[in-house]
Amino acid sequence: MNKDTNAGEFSVWLEEFTQTMRGIGKGNVPCGDCVGCCTSSKFIHIRPTDKKALDNIPRDLTFPAPGLPTGHLLMGYDEKGCCPMFNKGKCSIYDSRPETCRQYDCRALTASGIKITDESKEITEKVRSWSFEYSSRKSTELASAVKLAGSFLSENKSKFPEGFIPLLSGQLAVMAVRVHHFFIGREIDLSRE
Repeated sequence: MNKDTNAGEFSVWLEEFTQTMRGIGKGNVPCGDCVGCCTSSKFIHIRPTDKKALDNIPRDLTFPAPGLPTGHLLMGYDEKGCCPMFNKGKCSIYDSRPETCRQYDCRALTASGIKITDESKEITEKVRSWSFEYSSRKSTELASAVKLAGSFLSENKSKFPEGFIPLLSGQLAVMAVRVHHFFIGREIDLSRE
């Protein structure tokens, strides 16, 4: 894997990723030849609003998502850990893939500095290869805020109600991005109790 993959300009990435999380962005991830998320034994959440995906995914590949309202489905993976829509080395429904796939951006792990404990080797290598550009002071401040949010959440999990802080590294990284604005221009002593 390339040791220095251009992740883009940080503030541009942050804005685009934030828009994607709100459902108004396209989820433009420069994966290149990486197919780590398609081959990592991940269950894919399919929302009722994923109409195009639902039109292209055979019903027998989905099942109701436990704990979520009616209409929310999960799609599993095959015996090799691959998404069943992953064929001939690529996504067979890329243009109509579910929102979950559009939103998955392993650069959030790079940006947040969250320790990776539960991702595949391929995703972990990709995360380590990303390198952001910082073209302005604002970009550097935003990056610091995301890293600080990641550190704060990681170090203070026990101070939140049970279940509030995500257990999975990727979800924790996304939470750090979601709350980073609280950390802009701040320094927090993570050693304080």
